[in-house]
Amino acid sequence: MKVQYINSSNGIKNYENSVIAKGETNDCVVRAFASAFEIDYDEAHNIVETIFKRKPRKGTFNFSSIMGLLGQNGRKFNNKGITKITHEYNTMMYYAKVKGEKVLRNTTTSYFLKKYSVGTYIVIVTGHAFTIKDGVVIGNYSDAKKTRKHILGAWKIG
Repeated sequence: MKVQYINSSNGIKNYENSVIAKGETNDCVVRAFASAFEIDYDEAHNIVETIFKRKPRKGTFNFSSIMGLLGQNGRKFNNKGITKITHEYNTMMYYAKVKGEKVLRNTTTSYFLKKYSVGTYIVIVTGHAFTIKDGVVIGNYSDAKKTRKHILGAWKIG
């Protein structure tokens, strides 16, 4: 399955012109936030720093729990709300038939792209976050190539 992909430079407003972005590492949550909510990188950086308590170049911790609270509280960014679409404990699983029996499977990026082909989502895999918008991956090139990674959490943006 060939997955469509947009890099951060093309999927995030003013990413190329951002002085902050040029000095950042471990900023996948900032990039996912910017692309999903269609806001400037610098604005997303400020939001993630303020709300998620992210330190420069250090990554974002407790993302799932804070996103859950933002959704529950009806918080919006750029007039777009957050709806959790994962199950309890942020697991993404589904039942598949294998040799006539129902078997519980982890949701992979590939399966997620098929099931949620319309809409904007922030998804997390182990140690990483990216955006899926109308079946197109916005993030790192490997996010579109490694489609067997398990989705640990997902939120619909809109």
